[in-house]
Amino acid sequence: MNAPAPPALAADYFDGHSARAHPVRLTVQGRLLHIDGDGIARQVPLRRVSWPERQRHGARQAYLPDHGLISSADAAGWDAWAARSGLREGLAARWMQSWRGVLVALVLFVGVMVGGWRWGLPAAAHGLVALTPASVDAQLGALAFEQFEGRFLQASKLSPERQAALRARFEGAVKTAVKTAHAAAPTRGTATPLPAWTLHFRATPDKGGLGPNAFALPGGHIVVTDALVDLLADRPDVLIGVLGHELGHVQHRHGMRSLVQVGLLTAVSSLVLGDFSSLLTAAPVLLGQAAYSRGFEFEADADAARLMRANGLDPGGFAVLFERLRGLQQRDQRGAVELPIGLATHPPDAERVRRMQAATAER
Repeated sequence: MNAPAPPALAADYFDGHSARAHPVRLTVQGRLLHIDGDGIARQVPLRRVSWPERQRHGARQAYLPDHGLISSADAAGWDAWAARSGLREGLAARWMQSWRGVLVALVLFVGVMVGGWRWGLPAAAHGLVALTPASVDAQLGALAFEQFEGRFLQASKLSPERQAALRARFEGAVKTAVKTAHAAAPTRGTATPLPAWTLHFRATPDKGGLGPNAFALPGGHIVVTDALVDLLADRPDVLIGVLGHELGHVQHRHGMRSLVQVGLLTAVSSLVLGDFSSLLTAAPVLLGQAAYSRGFEFEADADAARLMRANGLDPGGFAVLFERLRGLQQRDQRGAVELPIGLATHPPDAERVRRMQAATAER
């Protein structure tokens, strides 16, 4: 008994040397594609034929290894012949032809992007910073501090005696906190050593200046403005908390982590969006970095709360700072210069106050 003839399909064959179309008959026998026509008899291994993804409309084509091409305007006939010949589409092609598959792929893509943005990039930045020598922080911090000195900062108008007293009080508070942390280390784990840091007092221009502010730069530079010292002149406990907050930024290397995260976000945004629009590329970076900054601020707040508790101070007193800053903002609508790690980038006051008040009860 003779075996049934393999399914055949009429198509056009281009040999890759001329633009002339040759009518041929296509069949699949075993693992070979047979191309037969007037003066044409080719056999091409199926694994060497490139089958483009099927579209809903338009001609069907397949590419041959020697730049040849076979084409058919009968899309439905091609699809039926391919199915009868055992030519199965890949999973990706079948998935893309299904709206349910496309929807699932979109949901998975969004989930991966959100997860990467929320957890992946911060973890990657933390790992990269851990591999970065502290000398890089020092170099970048010195350069940034020099730029701030030239543009936004002036020599402090506080007396040398007052500066020395504030430095001594803060250094004493830090030493007390370190002793407390080491004493608690056997039950809470090894205490994290503090990095080197330098406290700078600086004045700012009356117009367009930083106003009452404090910020930390990579390498351990902590800057506090005269205006902030004067604002908290009657609440030195709150000023200690502010300085402890900035020391937390230094300890966790938030400055370097911010730089690395911005770089990673920019690279990923450019990869996903291409060079379509610089604005579209910048938007995820700015939004993402704002969220990361809030995380850094909460982490530094926790360090400030621990330092204050170790010295018998109430972390809930931080609310005084926000109340007074809001009062200044209501009287002066000019605003202040925003800093990479300054008070201007902090999370909503109410959330920070709630956390600091909750820290008051912690032991």
